[in-house]
Amino acid sequence: MSGLFDYISSHYWSFLAVFIRLTAFLMAFPFFSTPFVPRSVRVVLLLAFSFFFSALLNLHFRPPASAVEFALLVLKELLVGFFLALIGSVFYAVVVYAAELISYMMGLTIANLFDPTFGMVSIVGRLFAFTFYAVFFATGGERLFIGALYQSFKLIPPGKVCLGSSLFHFLVRESGLIFTLGFKLAFPFIFALFITNLALALVNRLIPQINVFIVGLPLQIFVGLLTLYLGFSVVVYFTVNLVQRYLEDLFRILEVLGGG
Repeated sequence: MSGLFDYISSHYWSFLAVFIRLTAFLMAFPFFSTPFVPRSVRVVLLLAFSFFFSALLNLHFRPPASAVEFALLVLKELLVGFFLALIGSVFYAVVVYAAELISYMMGLTIANLFDPTFGMVSIVGRLFAFTFYAVFFATGGERLFIGALYQSFKLIPPGKVCLGSSLFHFLVRESGLIFTLGFKLAFPFIFALFITNLALALVNRLIPQINVFIVGLPLQIFVGLLTLYLGFSVVVYFTVNLVQRYLEDLFRILEVLGGG
C-alpha cells in the first residue's frame, strides 16, 4: 500500500491528466455511459486504465503554475476525451437512425420502449444497437480502441490539444455520416416496405371492398420482419465496415486534435 501512495505522489500530475481525459471519454462514450455497464465497473475501468497509461507512458510535463493554468488543463483534457467519445456516438447514431427509419416504415413507432439502457428507442433500434456492440467486440475492435486511447497521449500530450478550424470541418463531415450511412443501411428494407405500401395503395384503388387499414399494418410488420430475417447478414456486414471506419476515424481525429 505504501508503494501505491509513493507512486501516486511521484506521478501525481501525469495520473491526473490521464484520469481527467479518460473520465470525459467514459462519461460520453455510448457503451460506457449507459446503465448497461454498472457504475462500479466503470470506476474500476477508469482507475485501472489511468494507472496503466500513466505508468506505461511515463508522462513528464510542467505542472500548472496557477489556478487559471490548471483550469485550462482540465478543460483541454475534458475536450479531448469528449471529442474522442463523440466519434463513437456518431457511428452509434448511424445504426440507431437506420433502425428508426425501418421502424417508421413498419409502423412500429407506436411501440417505442423506454429502456433505461438506451433511452427511448424502438424494438428494431435495440436490435441494431446490440448488433453494433456485438460486432465491435467480435471483430477485436476493443484492442484497437485501447490502442487509440494509448496513442492519444502520445499524439496529444496533456494541455497540447489543437482546437482549430480543421476540427470543426472534421466534425461537420462526420456528423453527416449519420444520415448518409444510416440511409444506406436502411435502404433495402425501406424499399421492400415502400413496394408493400404501393401494392396496398393499388389494392385499395382496384378492390375498394378490402379495408387496407386493417390489412396494411399487420402486412407491413410481417414484410418488415421477413426482410430483416432474410437481410440481416447485410446488416452485420455493413456494421463490420462501420466499425472499421469508426476505428480509422478515431485515429484521424487524434491527428486533427494533435495539429496534424
